Amino acid sequence: MFKLIQLLPKRPLLHMKKARKNARTFLSQAYYCEDAWRQRLNSPLLQKINLEEFYYELEQRYQKSRSLNALDIDIFANAIQNDQFCDEILDLVHKLRLTADTGNAPESMSHAVIRLLAQNQRFDDLLDALDDRLNYGLFLDYFTANLLMDIFWKAKKYAHGARVASQLMLQEELEHPLSNDLALLHCYNYLLKPEGWPVQEPPVEPEEEIKIRVKYLRNPWNDDHFDLREDKKIIGKTLAMIGKGKTDPLYQSFHILGLALYQKPYNNIPVTTPLYKEILDLLPEPHTFETESIDVNTKLIDNVKNSFTKTHQQDINQQCKIYQQWEQNRLKSMEDQKQRLHTAKRLENIKDLKQALKEKEEKLWFFENEEQIDLAIDAKTKFYPKRWFGHKKKPRHVDEGYIPPQ
Repeated sequence: MFKLIQLLPKRPLLHMKKARKNARTFLSQAYYCEDAWRQRLNSPLLQKINLEEFYYELEQRYQKSRSLNALDIDIFANAIQNDQFCDEILDLVHKLRLTADTGNAPESMSHAVIRLLAQNQRFDDLLDALDDRLNYGLFLDYFTANLLMDIFWKAKKYAHGARVASQLMLQEELEHPLSNDLALLHCYNYLLKPEGWPVQEPPVEPEEEIKIRVKYLRNPWNDDHFDLREDKKIIGKTLAMIGKGKTDPLYQSFHILGLALYQKPYNNIPVTTPLYKEILDLLPEPHTFETESIDVNTKLIDNVKNSFTKTHQQDINQQCKIYQQWEQNRLKSMEDQKQRLHTAKRLENIKDLKQALKEKEEKLWFFENEEQIDLAIDAKTKFYPKRWFGHKKKPRHVDEGYIPPQ
């Protein structure tokens, strides 16, 4: 690897450094908490893990018993340091969802998987897994959502950022000001240039119509939340929920735009200040609101910077404490699991010892307890009642002199 780096010319490397410096970003390097995140690798528990052997062991266990332990998947996810096991961790997370222990999956597992896929630029796999909550069970928090939206803003992937914002809407977690401002920024820029959102193709219907008899039919039902599939409706509900109850004209404008895209009535909403023309121009129908012009992107960027200034130090301190708490919880869970396995093994040994002593006692006292043993054997013998096939029918009497008509 070092030889390859030495063979590269110096000028492209300089361009890469300049491009990195000139890339637009909102979150500081300290906000990513990279040093605190790497501290998990100093744990003796993770240093002992051989990823290839551990994955093979987990795979064999699942194939034999169809069961996995959430703590094992968490350890495997946190021990990965490169993109070599991205597909494997997604496979294990999916299989964990099929087991009974999926409810014990810690938050550190989702965090590790999200950071791993984002670090290795597996954005499509990450967003698909977040959308498929039933099969993967990965959920965002404010910190990971902010990291992803900052990464997607630098890469100008507004559709990706809007999908992250929609995850916060689906989880109904829209209290963090920095997350809300980043979500508005991505959703607005996506609406200006709506491209990059995955389109779900309808299933291919068979040429021949096949009819199947069923006991009953379920009425079609749409919960208007998790069942949303159209990008405009999803973004509309995200904007409507973020701007709900706000008096700022920016938030009110996005609230009205969101309701319109969400196909909900918005004409009777009380408005106390002039709204912004650039936002309401995105309405699918003409409106009668009083408006004024403003540079919306500049306003949104200023809001993001102000929110970052107010919340970044608290977020960093809180996330560093969370990393330490996760490490303590992992070690404690490991000790508890060892104790449970040790207790279960001791109980099994006691059960085997009692059975062996019972058999030995029967051999030593066989002649003294012969009658009791015979009675026990007779008590265990099952006598099945004779089956009754009904009254036996008499054979029909045939007249030997009978001549059939001709």
